[in-house]
Amino acid sequence: MNTRLLALILAATLATVFAGGTLAQDKGPKLYKWVDKNGVVHYGSSVPPEYANQQLEVLNSEGLTVKTIEAHKAKEAPQDKAAAEAKAKQEQAQQATDQMLLDTYTSVADIEHDRDTHLRALNAQIDITHAAISGLQDSLASYQKREQQLERQHRPIPAELKNNLLSTQQQLEADQKLLLQQQQQRPAMQAQYDAYIKRFQQLTANPNSGGR
Repeated sequence: MNTRLLALILAATLATVFAGGTLAQDKGPKLYKWVDKNGVVHYGSSVPPEYANQQLEVLNSEGLTVKTIEAHKAKEAPQDKAAAEAKAKQEQAQQATDQMLLDTYTSVADIEHDRDTHLRALNAQIDITHAAISGLQDSLASYQKREQQLERQHRPIPAELKNNLLSTQQQLEADQKLLLQQQQQRPAMQAQYDAYIKRFQQLTANPNSGGR
């Protein structure tokens, strides 16, 4: 379409839209300009739905652009948004870990020393829990033996003995759960420090991969 014909079409459209002396009114009819998928320019007082989210121009009575309406980005699907947020959080967590490694350690040997120290402390806690469980098992066995003696003698079980049996059993179960948790911490701790060492080697071999 040549320039002269396009100008004539624009002038005719403007005359139609702004007919009736509305040219000077800010609240009068608006003329929009948009480009279709084939690159053809269109003018009109309303925009077809399929072009409503793309960039539009608002023209005045002289055909000059007075406002540009930026294209609206398509709404992100909920699952895509959730995935993007999860990825961002993961990247932030990795950056924090990288910075911690570089701020805390100067060599792999430092990480190994830290790992061994924590493992020794955890092993000591496990030993203490083992000893506590052993003592509770002995106490419980003693209380149960006394209870059985009284039952054979058809004598009443004192309230104190009942309380001791109950509290010892509860404490024993709690310590057994604690021991299981502590034992599960060992491989988890080992794996964590293995990951620290691997990541530290990556960071120090390639400073641009993260951290400082």
